[in-house]
Amino acid sequence: MKKIIIFGYTLEVGGAEKVLVDYIKTLNEKYEIDLVLLQKKGEFLKDLPKSIQVTELRKNIFSYILFRFISFFRKRKINKIVNKKDYDVAIGFLEGRSATWVADIKKSIRKLAWIHNDVNKFDIGISEKEIKDSYSKLDKIITVSEVAKESFCEKYGFDKEKVEVLYNLIDEKDIIEKSKEKVPANEVFTFVNVGKMRPQKRQDRLVEIAKKLKEENYKFKIQIIGNGPEEEKIKELIKKYNVDDVVELLGLRTNPYPYIKQANCVVVSSDFEGYSVAIKEALLLKKVIISTNVCGVSELFENGKYGIVTKISTEDLLDKMKNVLDGKIDTKTIEDNLNTFESGNNEIIEKLIKLIEG
Repeated sequence: MKKIIIFGYTLEVGGAEKVLVDYIKTLNEKYEIDLVLLQKKGEFLKDLPKSIQVTELRKNIFSYILFRFISFFRKRKINKIVNKKDYDVAIGFLEGRSATWVADIKKSIRKLAWIHNDVNKFDIGISEKEIKDSYSKLDKIITVSEVAKESFCEKYGFDKEKVEVLYNLIDEKDIIEKSKEKVPANEVFTFVNVGKMRPQKRQDRLVEIAKKLKEENYKFKIQIIGNGPEEEKIKELIKKYNVDDVVELLGLRTNPYPYIKQANCVVVSSDFEGYSVAIKEALLLKKVIISTNVCGVSELFENGKYGIVTKISTEDLLDKMKNVLDGKIDTKTIEDNLNTFESGNNEIIEKLIKLIEG
């Protein structure tokens, strides 16, 4: 049985973190897997198989400062961890620093790293020199969409042969089962947004849209599921615009699926994404989705077959939401198309194994 060591940051609620756990659960019977996290924390820790050994890098603040800022100490610590077992494969699953850790490994093992975002819009947290130095030492770089691949190769000059596209896996059975949980019924047409409240997710757009829809006497509700650094800003905006009767903050939910299932429409307001797990999960639950034209959406929607794409602007998102409320968009055709949607899990797993095996 081959041994794999995977590097990440935390297992707090997030799309990439959810995918990581699903990959580990899928591969656990075929491979021996160890996980190295910057901090051993997060709601998804409980979902890891019990056999997974988790090592924490940031246990001591002094040693972490040395690790973080002095490359000699970083390389020594990474190699000390890796040398404990005869690993066959090392994976940096979050872009940026975890790829540097994999590149630090002196052993001759297979080295892979993921890019989950469009690097033209997302700072992956290390310098351009480190990006070129680290990712050039890897056997394969994996991006989660074709657009993300194009952006990465063009910006940093990598050969496209070195980069593979692997769409994100979702746990179909788990999502469908969890979506059966009972939650309060909606009394009006309800949009739902699921995502960490980070600046890129732009939930503030939804609050501004709620203000305008309310002023035009539409009957609706917008539910926002998630927490994060923008939460207070969103709360203040809701209060400022007096829309607390039509915008409902549901907070962090480890099970958002029943809310998605019973909503009339899922709405994505982001400035950028890599390949949205929330969208793919909503497609599995046969939900009509309105999304800004972020990286990966055209691939997920198959150019409009499975969802409605807007410009990355508050005005166009508002326009499409109004059109749905007014019945001006043929959502019935989209709903019919959604009955044919397939997540492609078998192909994703097969390709992932090929990447691991080399």
